[in-house]
Amino acid sequence: MRTRSKRARKCPVCGRPMRKNGHDRNGRQRWQCDTCKATTTATIESRSRASTLRAFLDWLLEAAPQRRLGCDARTFRRRSAWCWGLEPRILPDGVVHHVVMADGTYVNGWCLLTAVDGNDGEVLAWQWCSREGTAAYKALFEQIAPPDVLVCDGMKGIQRACAETWPDTRIQRCLVHVQRDTRADLTGKPGLQAGRELKRLADMLTRVHEPDAAVRWG
Repeated sequence: MRTRSKRARKCPVCGRPMRKNGHDRNGRQRWQCDTCKATTTATIESRSRASTLRAFLDWLLEAAPQRRLGCDARTFRRRSAWCWGLEPRILPDGVVHHVVMADGTYVNGWCLLTAVDGNDGEVLAWQWCSREGTAAYKALFEQIAPPDVLVCDGMKGIQRACAETWPDTRIQRCLVHVQRDTRADLTGKPGLQAGRELKRLADMLTRVHEPDAAVRWG
C-alpha cells in the first residue's frame, strides 16, 4: 500500500491522513479520507498557513533562518505569530509498549510529565501540571495502553498512579535515580567502610546488562 506523505491533509473527522481526490470547479485540491469517506478542499488560505507553519517549525526546530518565507525577519515574526498559540497533541494509538519511561521536569514554574518508549525514545504522551502527584500521573497514564514495565524514579505519587491505572504493570526503579539518591545519602566520598561498600554496589548497577551479572551483583 502506498505510504501517505507527511504533508498529507489530516481528516477533520477522524484525524487520519487523507489522499488527493482531484480538484473542484475552481481548481482547488480536493481530499478524501479512506477511513470515514469525508471530503474537504484545501483553500488558498489553508495552504498559506500550512506553508507558514512548516517554515516556523524549520526555524524553531532546525535553526533555519527567518528569511525562509522570502521576507525580512520582522515580517516573518508577524506572519508566524499565530503558530505560538498552537497546542500539539499525540492521539492515543492503543499500541502496547514493552517498556515505558516516565518522569517530570519543571519549566517556568510548571511541571511537564513525559512518557517515552523505553526502546526507541519515542514520545508517547505528555501532561502539564503544577506538581508531580498521583492525579497528574494518572492523567498521563490514561493516554497510553498499559505497558509491561514502567521505569520511573520510584516516588509515591507515580507508584500509586501506576497501581490504580495499570495494575498489571511491573515497576522498575530508574538506576540513575538510585545512584543519585545513594550519593545524596552517602556523599561522593563516604568516610565509613560500610558507606564505601554501599556506594560501590550502587555504582555497579548501571554496568549490569545480563541476568548472570544481576545474580553476581545480588
